Amino acid sequence: MERTITEWKRYALVQPPIMMLVIAQAISSNILTDLIIYRTCSIILNINKTECLVLHENSSSAEALKIDALVQPKTSLILMTKSIIESVIPALLSLFLGPWSDIYGRKSIILSGYIGTVCYLSDISNEQERGWQLAWMEALISVGILIGILAGPIIFKIYGYTLVFVIATICCILAGLHICFLVPETSHITDSITIKSLFNIHLVRKLISTCTKKRDGFNRYIVWCCIISIILIVIAMQGEMTIGFLFVSARFGWDINKYSIYLATNIILTILGITFGVKMLVTYGGFSEETVAIFSLLSSLSSSLIQSFTLKSWHMYISAVVGMFSGIANPMIRAILSKSVPSEDTGKIFSMTISIETLTPFVAASLYNMIYLHFMPPIYPLPVWLVSGGIYIIVIFILINIRIQNAKTNSARYRTLIQNNESS
Repeated sequence: MERTITEWKRYALVQPPIMMLVIAQAISSNILTDLIIYRTCSIILNINKTECLVLHENSSSAEALKIDALVQPKTSLILMTKSIIESVIPALLSLFLGPWSDIYGRKSIILSGYIGTVCYLSDISNEQERGWQLAWMEALISVGILIGILAGPIIFKIYGYTLVFVIATICCILAGLHICFLVPETSHITDSITIKSLFNIHLVRKLISTCTKKRDGFNRYIVWCCIISIILIVIAMQGEMTIGFLFVSARFGWDINKYSIYLATNIILTILGITFGVKMLVTYGGFSEETVAIFSLLSSLSSSLIQSFTLKSWHMYISAVVGMFSGIANPMIRAILSKSVPSEDTGKIFSMTISIETLTPFVAASLYNMIYLHFMPPIYPLPVWLVSGGIYIIVIFILINIRIQNAKTNSARYRTLIQNNESS
């Protein structure tokens, strides 16, 4: 892979396209949920459209809450089906895309989102600056989410559903044009690209072999502990996102505007938590990745407990403040993962990880929707948030075990080094 891209261009190649894709997703996601709720009310349940409009015009009224209680069970099933479609197909494709891009280049898969962008950034950056490149990407992703969730409700309120989805479509088209005309390929391909070359089962076999074969320099136990931890965290995060709007709508009568303001506040606090948390604890404090990840998970656990026992709207904002460090765990666990594999296998390991992550929304949506449907508000405390708390506790114990295993490995290496020095 050639790295002929100048320094400043590395910050404006693939980061803007992924930000545009995130804006498209964020600007339409909650609006689509709102549309599903409205259409379920007016079409599936055949309730008068005037009555269904109460969900928009006076969502906290007794009439709106009564209609919402009828609509939510059907809505949850539709959202679960949507999550299945959005999870299974990308997960299967990711198994092929990662190894395929090692041979045919990264440019073609950047539109797939996260996996393509991470692989491309790995190609154009060295080990010293790669962390900053990925951090810059995460920052722009957060900015994209913030723009989307703030702009979406405003555009919807003024112009309705249609313009929201038109803008989302335009963002996707612009991202595609940017990649097509402005992003150079990182490898020169001599073979022709065919559909058959993409769906080659040999690529998947090679990927699985790399992730499971025991060999020197590959700490299989820690690698799979990290992968399991990442997956559990993603399940909790995706599950909470799936039922988040349904919960605040049923408990507090929030509309999409109030929920978007809460989400924006949560994202801003998370960005601040990641920035200052990593800087203070890792850079200045010198704490290990495992310790910092455990601290982050304790923040997530506390936030989930507050949400489970919440009675007032402002309690949700308290949970956001308490959980502001929750975003640190994922990058810290990925850092542990990258140190446990040979450098030439890092890409394949992350391809496997991201592929499994892509499938987790299906599991998360099914699990959280099932629990939420059986234990909807006004049940108190709400069990669905306690599920998240239980997941975070499991991951904390896994990380403690990883810390112990790493300490034993480092101790064994130190003793071997001392013995070699004494013998020489």
